[in-house]
Amino acid sequence: MAVQAYILIRTENGKAYHVKKELEFIPGVKQVNRVMGPFDIITLVEAENTKQIGENILRDIQAVNGIRRTLTCPVI
Repeated sequence: MAVQAYILIRTENGKAYHVKKELEFIPGVKQVNRVMGPFDIITLVEAENTKQIGENILRDIQAVNGIRRTLTCPVI
């Protein structure tokens, strides 16, 4: 059974649109939404297990230029 997590993302000023477009191409990313508040983007990711989310998907997300900070919230 697949596991899911929400990744809350804070971007550099003026980079949210670029970051959103880049995230849409990462395998395992199911949904990307720009939001208002302390974070700029909320991304829903899905993988076979939590280890894959932490080691693969999150690594790819954090490598996107313009991301300042992430917070991972696993779905229970």
